[in-house]
Amino acid sequence: MAERALIVGLDGMPHTLLAELAAEGVLPRVGELLAEGYCARLRAPVPEISSTSWATFLTGTNPGRHGIFGFIDLVPDADYRIHFPNLMQLRRPPLWALTAAAGGRTMCLNVPGTYPAPAADCVVVSGFVAPRMEHAVAPARLLPVLRGFGYELDVEVGDVAKDPEGFLGRAARALRARTDAMEHLLTHEPWDLGVAVITETDRVHHFLWRAVADPADPLHPAVRDFYRLVDSCVGRLVDRCRDDDELFLVSDHGFGPADRQFYVNSWLREAGHLASPSAAPRLAAGLDARTRAFALDPARIYLHRKDRFPGGGLTDSEAEELAEEIAAELAALRCDQDRVGAEVDGPLLVSAVYRSAELYRGPLAGHAADLLALPAPGVQLRGGWEGTAQLRSDVLTGTHTRENAVFYRRGAHVPRKASGVQQEPFDMVDVAPTVLASIGIRPLGLDGAVVLGAGEGERE
Repeated sequence: MAERALIVGLDGMPHTLLAELAAEGVLPRVGELLAEGYCARLRAPVPEISSTSWATFLTGTNPGRHGIFGFIDLVPDADYRIHFPNLMQLRRPPLWALTAAAGGRTMCLNVPGTYPAPAADCVVVSGFVAPRMEHAVAPARLLPVLRGFGYELDVEVGDVAKDPEGFLGRAARALRARTDAMEHLLTHEPWDLGVAVITETDRVHHFLWRAVADPADPLHPAVRDFYRLVDSCVGRLVDRCRDDDELFLVSDHGFGPADRQFYVNSWLREAGHLASPSAAPRLAAGLDARTRAFALDPARIYLHRKDRFPGGGLTDSEAEELAEEIAAELAALRCDQDRVGAEVDGPLLVSAVYRSAELYRGPLAGHAADLLALPAPGVQLRGGWEGTAQLRSDVLTGTHTRENAVFYRRGAHVPRKASGVQQEPFDMVDVAPTVLASIGIRPLGLDGAVVLGAGEGERE
């Protein structure tokens, strides 16, 4: 059993891309690591977005227990008001609290959804979304240290369409400064559990996925140089480990192309399920009993029930019938250029539609949407409120996938297939119990299992 563990997060890094770049020599340090351990495939929660996935990572529990269901969400018991959930809405103890309960100290750097940084016996530098630096760093004495490194809370995106090279340069600048600061903190601050997340990979994948995937793209060589920088930065963080430290690599979701964006609320209007006008300034405007369903980003569909919403008109039996209807309609949708419909001769838009009870369990499961749709390959589902077009263009060329995320442990072996033994893809809820068990911490009340051969000892 080790005394310390370090997790290096690679936001939005697909398992297949990591392995491919390592095999091609673009990621030589990562390639060395892969040869020293085992890299499993990991499955993100639904929806497959950073806020929900990193909250699951932090707590080892599903959204029905930790309470983060999306990047935006309905304020509970507040009609139709929406908000951006942050750390104050997290309802289960995060890694630093679980580690502290066993007498350990955590350093948590740049994990999305950790704003505002907590006042606790740990180091936390908040990740996206973090509006103010002053509230994103704890303890506050580290603020001048981070500013001295030119630390940026997130990449300055700018106009990627007009100047993709400039965006890539800004991503590289932010990554260098982030790594400088992380390396300093991991060297000079005490920690038993370290978490250091690189988010620039996610930003490049969103805006430049075509350049990532297509060798003929003019920016492809520059993107590969960016990955060489990522590899160097990972190596610098890994070098902060002692030989006997546990080491993990984790990504929050996979990634793939976004060839088209499908706007779910526009489809709900066209299908007669959403009565609110497309020019409504906010969610609540125009919602009354004529509306039977509406969506929040990316594709979380709420049935307008009487017992849940003040303007709702659906009884439970009507909602159940509508859920089956909408799920079947979504599953049949195809697209061709700008046409959408079950009769269209083109690719599917949706790969699966889930009921919330299939995905979530716990005291907060009732706060979830009724239906959750997952995109088909090449599709980005959007919950935007305004506009009428169901298919739209966007500057984003890449989108998240639920499958194909990364979970690596140095020193682990290929899991043996055996009856009753969990096989990959592992689930995001498995990360926290696995990492904690590797340093002898086994808290009760987590949803995940210990995988990848973590140690059996316990810390008192």
